[in-house]
Amino acid sequence: MVRYIGGTWRVGGLLALSRAFGDAYLKGSLQFEGITAGGDGYSSGFGLVASPYTTLTRLTPQDTHLVLASDGLFAEEARGGGGGLDNEGVAELCRAAGANADCSKLAETLAKTAVKVGSTDDVTVVVMRLGA
Repeated sequence: MVRYIGGTWRVGGLLALSRAFGDAYLKGSLQFEGITAGGDGYSSGFGLVASPYTTLTRLTPQDTHLVLASDGLFAEEARGGGGGLDNEGVAELCRAAGANADCSKLAETLAKTAVKVGSTDDVTVVVMRLGA
């Protein structure tokens, strides 16, 4: 599935691996070793999403952290995630950690909690402290 082409590892020989975290296939095709058309169970196409999910949120003085995460953190099946945390769950863990929490430990807690509650996707989390 991953091939070394043009000086970098690429999913399906096409997309740089750093752009494809958590995705096993671009979509079903004949170009992967040992997989016949339809044999991978994904011939309808799935995997990489070219348009990122973004939101524009006005920050307030009460906001303590900014969480940047892959869809595996969230319970949003429509975007390939599912089984993870909803926004309120993320907010609760941030509040419980406190405004001065260690960002790396908070990111780890968020990721582990998402997996514990059922996320089966990749869970990548970066937490930044706001203010101070």
